Amino acid sequence: MDHAAVIEILGRDGHCRETHKVRHWPLTIGRAPSADLVLSDPHLAGTHALLHWTEEGARLELLDSANGGWLDGRHLAAGASALWAAASSVQLGTTHLRLRTALDPLAPEQPLARADQPVRSDARPAWALPVVLVLWLFLLWLTNWSATDGSTAWVDAVSGVLVPLGLALMWAAVWALITQLFRHWFAFGAHLWRALVVSLVMQVADVALPVVAYAFSWSRLMALESLTLSIGGAVLLWWHASVVWPRARRRLLVGVAALALVGLALTVGRRTEQQYWLGPSYLSALPPPTVRLAQPKPVDSFVESLERLEAPLQQQARKRNDQEQLSGDDE
Repeated sequence: MDHAAVIEILGRDGHCRETHKVRHWPLTIGRAPSADLVLSDPHLAGTHALLHWTEEGARLELLDSANGGWLDGRHLAAGASALWAAASSVQLGTTHLRLRTALDPLAPEQPLARADQPVRSDARPAWALPVVLVLWLFLLWLTNWSATDGSTAWVDAVSGVLVPLGLALMWAAVWALITQLFRHWFAFGAHLWRALVVSLVMQVADVALPVVAYAFSWSRLMALESLTLSIGGAVLLWWHASVVWPRARRRLLVGVAALALVGLALTVGRRTEQQYWLGPSYLSALPPPTVRLAQPKPVDSFVESLERLEAPLQQQARKRNDQEQLSGDDE
């Protein structure tokens, strides 16, 4: 009695690369055009093996050849035969084969991983990227303009916008080439979107932190200003890498988080050389008074708060003097 069966050609990773249906028994395997299953493997004979069905099941018989074959790592010389079970792998030449018959239990359907799902080109609206780009450029120009006295030449003003734009485009292009290498997808728009969004959030944070700290008189809030670069860089790195290697998102998250923690530890370590750990005791920016929400303090309270700064400032001054003396002795 004949039984339906298929022969799967496996890749080096063990996954099925091609499937050939067994249309009749016996079936010849080889390199000759007359073979039922033609394999373009130079290490095979014209008719290398014969697969036929017996009462015990599928049996593979090696015909006249120089290399023979392997069944689960066991070498079979020319003229040998062996039962070919569904769980066994056969190697003929450099080609790995696997047999599946209708009598073998069919493996259950596996849920499709998100990384294997088709990439949606409409994952975000078509207008989102241009709008974010224009908003990012405007905020960049506004930041540069607010840092000048208005006498800057137009060439310098334009360069302050075009240079970051060129760097962002180059950054996205490099990541798109990496994605093309690993996923065969030139995801330039996806990487540019990520770079602009993270950069825009960091710009907004740089502007909003002094305003909020001034409005509520929370000078310690400025401690987050030096952390935005490391945290934003870590988020951007993970966001880019998750596009290139979507299967390893969790491992990438752990690795990038570890790097971010190391960067934060170094930032805290550098602050030991400064006069504050949790941000400055006073603000260096003065937003418009209309945004001030905290109640003003009396002059006496302000003077008392300044007196509390005397001891840490003297300690910092002594530390700097000691460092200068040590550097002078070394010279």
